[in-house]
Amino acid sequence: MFQNKILRNLLIVAVIVGVYFLIQSQNKKEDVATTAKTSPPVRSEETPAESKSATSKPATRPSTYFDLHAPLGVPKDSDPSDDYLMEKPQYVLSYNNARGGANWVAWNLNDSWFGTVERRQGQFITDTSLPEGYQRITHDDYTGSGFDRGHMVRSEERTRTREDNDATFLMTNILPQYHDLNAGPWLSLEEYCEVLARKKNKELYIIAGGIYDKNPDYLNGKGKGRVAIPKSTWKIVVVLERGQGLKDVTKDTRVIAVNMPNAQGKEFKKSGWRKYLTTVDELERLTGYDFLSNVPADIQAVIESKTD
Repeated sequence: MFQNKILRNLLIVAVIVGVYFLIQSQNKKEDVATTAKTSPPVRSEETPAESKSATSKPATRPSTYFDLHAPLGVPKDSDPSDDYLMEKPQYVLSYNNARGGANWVAWNLNDSWFGTVERRQGQFITDTSLPEGYQRITHDDYTGSGFDRGHMVRSEERTRTREDNDATFLMTNILPQYHDLNAGPWLSLEEYCEVLARKKNKELYIIAGGIYDKNPDYLNGKGKGRVAIPKSTWKIVVVLERGQGLKDVTKDTRVIAVNMPNAQGKEFKKSGWRKYLTTVDELERLTGYDFLSNVPADIQAVIESKTD
């Protein structure tokens, strides 16, 4: 009788202990679940243009590629209907479907974007990321037109990875340029930007595009009626120290603005980029776009009105 009483008491204790540990286990599960719901996800430290083969040290990735390439402001005009915004790891742009080309392309440039990858060989690339129904310009649309496939983001400015360089050959990064412009003053400014980025260790924020007549001509090759020809191409270069961004722009910040006629001729080809200096204010008047809109208004008023 006494032994039965002991066994019964032991059984009661065992049940109580089991219930206790079961409750503790459930509480731990609930704590883990709560933590999973409230803790932020781990954020990638890989830069948009970085790849496993890249050797430069990665930086914190921005929330979008617009934050990387256009932190000083995404250009906007009064008619957003012809601005299809596209973002890529290598640059961002506004595509004009009626013209078959970009309204503008914006990109960041510093020494980290340069590497040893060779220039892409072969045809330029149709940008299939455009929506269904949009004009998807091809390499052949320029064939026989008399115009170069003019890069906005230069091929040599994206040589860190194969993907980076190939991206500069997408037709959404291309505008029709006469060869004497493309290989003349336009190239001379591109080369100067490379010097600033690589030898002077500068951080550049660049925007480029074309200016068109009200009724522009179109390529007269296989792309007749598809790709409008700009009467000039322009570029804005904001020059900062390496690693600087929007908060570092001051009234003393250097801004290079040019507007180059889409022209031909030996003398024109040799003319150099400084001959075509203008102001951001003038480019805003000609294009209808508001540039550098994230910069404080008082600073904008100064840097947009002066010629380099």
